[in-house]
Amino acid sequence: INKELINISIRLIIRESIMNLLIENLNSALLSKIDLNVIKTLHGEFTKEDLSKELGNLYFSKVIIDITAIKDYNDFSSLFDFLGYFDKDRIILLLDENTTKECVSKLVQEGYYDFTKNIGGINYLSDHPNTLKDVEKYIIANQFQNPLNNQEESTLNITNTQDSTFVKNENQIVIGIQNLTPHAGSTTLTCLFTKKLSTKYNVLGIELLKQDHIYIRDIPIMECTSKEEVKQIIRTSKDKEVIIIDLNGVDGRDICNEVLYLIEPGIISLNKLFTTNSYKELINSGKVVLNRSSLNDTDLPSFEYETGIKVFYNLKNIDERANSIEEVNNLLLKLGFNKVQSERGLFGLFR
Repeated sequence: INKELINISIRLIIRESIMNLLIENLNSALLSKIDLNVIKTLHGEFTKEDLSKELGNLYFSKVIIDITAIKDYNDFSSLFDFLGYFDKDRIILLLDENTTKECVSKLVQEGYYDFTKNIGGINYLSDHPNTLKDVEKYIIANQFQNPLNNQEESTLNITNTQDSTFVKNENQIVIGIQNLTPHAGSTTLTCLFTKKLSTKYNVLGIELLKQDHIYIRDIPIMECTSKEEVKQIIRTSKDKEVIIIDLNGVDGRDICNEVLYLIEPGIISLNKLFTTNSYKELINSGKVVLNRSSLNDTDLPSFEYETGIKVFYNLKNIDERANSIEEVNNLLLKLGFNKVQSERGLFGLFR
C-alpha cells in the first residue's frame, strides 16, 4: 500500500473528526460553501469582549474569521485586539475586496500567515497552513512584491511562488481546459468531464482563480488560488489517475499533459480572437475544440481552410442536464479514455 496514500487517508479522517468555529458577517453566503465541519457559527459584528460571552469554554480546532465580522476592522488596533483572543496558528482569515496591501503586510508582520480571499484558500489552509516563507513576499518596504490586481494573483496567492521543481507524474493524466473566446464553456466542460470520468477513473476536478463551478450542483470541484497551489495539489494527489483543470486564463502548458482550447465559432467571437497575438502559439501547443458549435462536421474542412485552425473535435450544443451525454463521451474517447463507452455502445460500430 502506498505510504503517501495512507498518510492522505489519515489526514482526511482526522479532518472529518475535527470541529471548527466560524465567525461570519457580510461574506456569509460565500462561507456557506466551505468544506469543513463547523461546531458553532457566530453571525454579525463582534469585539474581543463579545467573544468571551459567546464562546465560553468551547473547544475547536480552527477558527475561520470573516474580516467583516470584526467590529472596526479597518482600525489596526481593533483588528489585532480581536485576533489576539485566539492562538495565531488556529486562525484562518477571510479577507474582503477592500482589504488594503498595508493591512495584509501588517498581518504578516504580526505573525498571522493564514489568510485568503476565497473558499478554496480556506479549504487548502485548513490542511496546509502557511509559514513565514510563504507570505514574506508581501512585506518589502511595506509594499507587496506582487500586487493584488495581477491577473494570476487576483485571488491572493498564498503559496510559495519560487518553486520551479515541478515534475509531471507519468502515471497521471492532467487535462487543462482553456477558453480562447469569452464564455466558451470551460467550467461546464470541466464539470462534465469530471462527472463522466469519475464513473471509471479516480478523478480530481480543479477550478483555478474562480468559483463558477458552484452553480453546477453535485459535481465536486476543488478551488485553487494560483498555479503554484495546483502544483502542490498534483504532488499530493498521486492516487488520482486523471486531473481536469479549468485554467481560467492561466497558462497551464507546463503542468498539463494536454490543453484543450475552446472556441465558440460565432463570427464576433472569432474576429475578436483573430485580433490577439498569442492564439496561434496556443492552438499549436494543444487541441482546439469547437464548443457550443452549430457547425456540421461536413463544414469543418471549410472552417479549417478559412481560419487556419485545425479542429480536434466539433462539440455541438448539448443538454448539460443529461446524466450522460454522447458528444462528451465521444470527445473523451478521442482523448484516449477508453474505459468511457459511447452512448451508442457496440451497435454504433455498425452505423
